[in-house]
Amino acid sequence: MHERKVSRSCCIIAILVMIFLVLPLAVIIIASFTPTALVTFPPKGFSLKWYANIFSGSNQFMNGLWSSLKVGILATAFDILIGVLGAVSICRHNFKGKNALLNYFTSPMYVPSVAFAFVLLQVFSQIGGVPGMLRVFIGHFVIILPYIVRNTVAVMHVFDWTLEDAAMSLGANPVQVFFKITIPLAKPGILAGSVLAFLYSFDEVALSSLLTTPKFVTLPIRIMNYMELTFDPTLAAISTLLILASLILIALLDKFAGLDMFVK
Repeated sequence: MHERKVSRSCCIIAILVMIFLVLPLAVIIIASFTPTALVTFPPKGFSLKWYANIFSGSNQFMNGLWSSLKVGILATAFDILIGVLGAVSICRHNFKGKNALLNYFTSPMYVPSVAFAFVLLQVFSQIGGVPGMLRVFIGHFVIILPYIVRNTVAVMHVFDWTLEDAAMSLGANPVQVFFKITIPLAKPGILAGSVLAFLYSFDEVALSSLLTTPKFVTLPIRIMNYMELTFDPTLAAISTLLILASLILIALLDKFAGLDMFVK
């Protein structure tokens, strides 16, 4: 009886926490359809003009979205290559300085983005002529690497390495073993790290605000600049589209990998 009461209390608390987390999102979504220039809840009518305002060329939100996607995808792709190889090396082999190498890979997690961006800004200023995209890409490439390394290492720590030996004993070469045995079994960690890395890159503000140039501005910086001059339901409309994109990403993960594998 006591365990049943505790379980019921935990369920009630979990439901209240979920409501607390989801309710602000629901308010934003509903408020994005208001016809008035001020954010009102509940909205006094229905209108899609704020969604149309997102695609207005004067706001340049689409240019910012394209910039964020380019940097996020490129940085995540390069980090997958380096992070997975680094994680496999750390977990597969025993060598002196193994823990130090892992700490080196994950060290950007413990350095404030503003401090790291300031150092990069000083370096780029001394070099001169570095394009805006390259500046932002280098910064994002470094700060999102720990997410891929950490998640891949978490899976590879419980990896049965005898499977690789068994495959090689049956005639598979090292390349075949890596792509047909190691990568498929490490897929949950790689997927989890890649998604977290991309989302962190896409939402990054502190580092991007110092490294962007007038010719290359990411979406979060566009939104922040827009908020400094105007505060209308366009921001709620953008937030709604980003929420929808996140839900689509989760659905794709569930279809192609399974959310149970992703959670692991």
